[in-house]
Amino acid sequence: MKKKDNNLLSNHLLSFFKKSPKKKYNYRQLLSQLPYQVKNNEVKEALFLLEQRKKIKQINPGSYILNKTNKTLEGFLDKTNNGSGYIVRKEVEKDVYVSEKNMLNAFDGDLVQFVMISNREAKIINIKKRKKINFVGVTKIISNKLFVSTTGKKDKVDFIINEQKTIKENQLVVVGFLNWNNQYPEAKIIKIIGEQGLVDNEIHAILQEYNLPYEFSNDLIKEAESLKKLQNKEETKKRKDLRDINTITIDPDDAKDFDDAISVEIKQNKIEIGIHIADVSHFLTKDSILDKEAYKRGTSVYLVDRVVPMLPESLSNNLCSLRPKEDKYTFSALFTFNKKFQIEEQWFGKAVINSNQRLSYNEAQYIIENNTVIIPKEVSLSREMHHIEKEIKDSIILLNKIATDLRAKRINKGSILFNKKEVKFILNNEKEPIDTIVKESKASNKLVEEFMLLANKKVAEIFLKQKNKKNIYRIHDHPDEEKLIALERIIKNLGYKNRFESYKNLHQNINDLLKKVEKTPEKNLIDTLVIRSMSKAKYSSQNIGHFGLSFEKYTHFTSPIRRYPDVIVHRNLENILNNSQKQNKNLEDQCLYLSSREELSTKAERSSIKFMQVKYMSSKINKKYTGVVSGIMERGVFIEIKKNKCEGFIKAKDIPGDYFVFKEKEFLMMGRNTKEEYRLGDEVLVKVKGVNENKKQIDFLLLEKL
Repeated sequence: MKKKDNNLLSNHLLSFFKKSPKKKYNYRQLLSQLPYQVKNNEVKEALFLLEQRKKIKQINPGSYILNKTNKTLEGFLDKTNNGSGYIVRKEVEKDVYVSEKNMLNAFDGDLVQFVMISNREAKIINIKKRKKINFVGVTKIISNKLFVSTTGKKDKVDFIINEQKTIKENQLVVVGFLNWNNQYPEAKIIKIIGEQGLVDNEIHAILQEYNLPYEFSNDLIKEAESLKKLQNKEETKKRKDLRDINTITIDPDDAKDFDDAISVEIKQNKIEIGIHIADVSHFLTKDSILDKEAYKRGTSVYLVDRVVPMLPESLSNNLCSLRPKEDKYTFSALFTFNKKFQIEEQWFGKAVINSNQRLSYNEAQYIIENNTVIIPKEVSLSREMHHIEKEIKDSIILLNKIATDLRAKRINKGSILFNKKEVKFILNNEKEPIDTIVKESKASNKLVEEFMLLANKKVAEIFLKQKNKKNIYRIHDHPDEEKLIALERIIKNLGYKNRFESYKNLHQNINDLLKKVEKTPEKNLIDTLVIRSMSKAKYSSQNIGHFGLSFEKYTHFTSPIRRYPDVIVHRNLENILNNSQKQNKNLEDQCLYLSSREELSTKAERSSIKFMQVKYMSSKINKKYTGVVSGIMERGVFIEIKKNKCEGFIKAKDIPGDYFVFKEKEFLMMGRNTKEEYRLGDEVLVKVKGVNENKKQIDFLLLEKL
């Protein structure tokens, strides 16, 4: 064969490398594979050219491998609490892992550029855009230099403050990031919140951490106060007058904004139930400065010691709030039930109501349990015994019967039975936690819930009948298969053999598990594990149904004072009822944004609960408690105290009696020599070792397994 030129020979040799990208070759192996004759030095020269062009690389003398040129990719960094993270890309389902050493000084949420260093792992090579530049932290002085240690879970950073600043240690501050050119990132202090550990300062720090606005400008307050003129005689005449119908509100003891009221009227052996929702959209003019601010906030935020409202107080607590003995504007749904509690007719529209009675959940519960018009002082909102009208009592008893029937039908169709116990902190005048009470959903809570679910479902049904019109839905996808497999494995270790491999009977199988654990010590733990296996509910213009409720169609209509999506739903429903052709072109973008605001507020709420747990337990050092193992990881085990649901941590090295190692497949801690095991749900006796308010962490000592 004639001599080939070097370029042709180089390309031929390169094809061998590309066919086996992980294989290494020397010149003799390549020479033997060529289908034509060439000299040794010609192969060596071609290999030299390929190396020069960076097509191959020499891994040891005379031995070469394909040089993979990594493509630069883009995505958003989602950091974990332990310093590693994942890169999320919209167009790719699987997230990519990034170890702490390959972070390149990136913060959580940054838009980053990265290259793949293996099939599953990436290395960040550039930070394209910072998600945030302001951070909350605590001041500390080391070697006469001022540092600020961040308090956030994901970005554990020590900022150096090079500006001349006279400030004490242990002050909560907000810093603005400047650069990260040296060992420590540099920042400047832009706000001093105050001394660490004080409740008010800590809550303000949480609001700053999550960038949640907690004040309204004077212009917004003035605009809100001016809106009372929109309630007038002319407008009232346009509305369905429901002021003479027996109407009640049922809310928590400390509620100040009343979104919803329920009415009962008996008509010729038929029962008309009215679900009346505050008509916020009547007062909140679309695209006004107040409307834009409400959309920006997206939701009210419920922290342990306060509410950060979506709307100014003059709207949320006064003008829109369905307070008793006052004429109020509502967007109402009327449902006519027959004696079998089946719906025969429905009506939606604007109305005016006048609520007869404000009841707390405790008061309504007492009426349901005792069928009485007497409210004793122990449960009374006023802390004094009083009587309610017989019509009110009869209405509550009837509403409870219908709600019980609606609930049974919903569960029969597969609705998931969550009834997780929650803890409420009792605060003193300084807003410090002094005690806890466990909140449980009772008949009065379920009564309100069922009628709100009914209204939400029926509005969604109206939406779906509108062809070529987009609307907001509250959607909840099926659980992730991998999470279900993990759930199956964990509950098996707890002695439960429920299987979740078939989507056909998934609702039934999950409910079966939740029923089995109803009165067991591990109930709260398994409820939490099941919730974690679920997808997150969110807003979307594309209806896929709601898995948890087992509804084919569902939306949010019933809480416009505290949720902006409900305001959009009201506007869209009004357009439909008025045969308006108005369309919201950016609806899906709004759904994504409002879902993200909801997620942010949930994180802030959890952070405030965690802080209050730490604050509460700080006065319980050396006290003993019974708890259950609520989480296991390589570093140690989490323990949830049974009495107050506060969760703390025990390091693996501090578990007494042996050297304990994490068995990932079995999801347990095992003693290397004794083979003693600690599994989820195990009861233990612990002692409070200490708390770390900066890290919002409670440390326990393990005394014994019970």
